[in-house]
Amino acid sequence: MRSVARTLGWLSAVSLLLTACYGAYQIKPDDPRSVSGLTPNVEDKDAGLVAVSPDFDLKAYRVIAVSPFPVTDPGIKDDGDRRLAESMSGFLQTELVRRLRESALFERVINLSETPMPAGGPSALRLDGDIPRLGEGSQAARYFAGAFGAGRTRAQLETRFVDVTTGKVVMLTADRRVASVGFFGGDSKDHLRESFDDAARDLARFLIRLSRGEAPRP
Repeated sequence: MRSVARTLGWLSAVSLLLTACYGAYQIKPDDPRSVSGLTPNVEDKDAGLVAVSPDFDLKAYRVIAVSPFPVTDPGIKDDGDRRLAESMSGFLQTELVRRLRESALFERVINLSETPMPAGGPSALRLDGDIPRLGEGSQAARYFAGAFGAGRTRAQLETRFVDVTTGKVVMLTADRRVASVGFFGGDSKDHLRESFDDAARDLARFLIRLSRGEAPRP
């Protein structure tokens, strides 16, 4: 009976782990960089870590243009890695544009891979950034021990919001997502796409809160 009880207890614990960690989820970013005197070190429940310039007023901007996010992970070494990096970079840019348009915070959201930044016009932000961490992990390891963190995919994006007129960086964010559990370990590319889609969604949520005067909060 004790053996059966121990087995049931172990299965219950694993079930809880699977429920808590299924799919992509957010963890603390890895060594986010500082830019123009700003360091993303304030925790936010949506955006990860943020740094906001004291004079930044999001509502003063009517246009935002989204740049491509290059992958700068030093682990990118071969053609397969580069194809993955190009695919995820394009996916992230598309999702950021889509989520920002859905937020209705701006009169116009420009994808700079499709349309150049217009000259003149209303006050505009440019959303720059990069992907300093990108890894597929191991589906086999996730299948056998994903509930314990084995074989995790990893994705980190860091953003820079730039005032187009002055060139000043007015806000930074850093967001890291991992995934270790899915059906038969989960497809690595599906996990990464989920990570970037969730990060784009949550960045838009943060901007909506910021536009309402809310401060970043855990």
